[in-house]
Amino acid sequence: MATSTQLITPVQIYYDKVFLDRAKVELRHDFGAQTKSVPLHGGVVVSFTRFSPLALVTSALSEATNPAEVAMTATNVSATIADYGNVTNVGTLYSMTGIEEGLQEHIEVHAQNAGESIDRLIRQELASGATSQIVSGATLATDIMTTDVFSGVEIRKAVRTLKKNKAQRFEGGMYRGIIGPDTAYDLFGDSEWLDAHRYTTSDAIERGVIGKLHGVEFVETNNQHKDVSAGLSGSPVTATSAGVVTVFSNFIFGKNAYGVINLGSITAPKVYVKNPGDGDTSNPLNQFSTVGWKMPFAVKTLNSNWIINVKTGATGGISYVAGGGGND
Repeated sequence: MATSTQLITPVQIYYDKVFLDRAKVELRHDFGAQTKSVPLHGGVVVSFTRFSPLALVTSALSEATNPAEVAMTATNVSATIADYGNVTNVGTLYSMTGIEEGLQEHIEVHAQNAGESIDRLIRQELASGATSQIVSGATLATDIMTTDVFSGVEIRKAVRTLKKNKAQRFEGGMYRGIIGPDTAYDLFGDSEWLDAHRYTTSDAIERGVIGKLHGVEFVETNNQHKDVSAGLSGSPVTATSAGVVTVFSNFIFGKNAYGVINLGSITAPKVYVKNPGDGDTSNPLNQFSTVGWKMPFAVKTLNSNWIINVKTGATGGISYVAGGGGND
């Protein structure tokens, strides 16, 4: 972690721990991401290469004759690393009246901001890069109603698609899924949800794993992608003329379907806590300290056929938005 030379080392280490602990709690959409670290001074563009399978061999080789050579085909996927971060000024008077307690709260807030921001970047990439599966066989998301909920049937459909697309499984032979509280609520009440398969180990609980069904291991996020523009032009709007049906994204995917890129050994946001110094001309009266975070980061869909975005409604999923539109 980055440190400030103006802080006592044990205090900074404590701040680093507080920051990372809170940031880690908010990250869920990195569940199953391929992680790639690129060396420092190697440029900001990172490329992934995906080779296509060869055509199957259906004819026997001829005696004493070499087979015809076949060409390998590959798809290159590139991502560009960029810096993300935030910073807050802390007034001198505030710092002097309770610096450790005050800075701890500032750091915790920035930690949450860092975790949620990185998580949102990953979430948005999944939402834009995945293959859509609209609930109940509907053609358009605008046809989704609140009764079209996430269920075992939709999980089986997504798994079937992943299998047909030859998506790789994770260690343990499972695919993985990310859902939110609204759609988890409906899944938990579904007849196909098997309580006997729920994880109870401390490791699973720490990772946020809530259970498995039809070969998919699920985690729950409070940062679920949702689109509140559905229903504006269709029949799902039944509550009020201003109400729209919220469409929730539920991601089910295989291994190496998407990747996150770290720069060098920087695998988590860094916290920066700086107090004013005698040579700081931008702060001549030592009026403030600063607390902030920064992280170089990139995320990219590597194979959209291996990520299924199951778009559903949810019980109680009506949003009352004057004019409608937009997404979260």
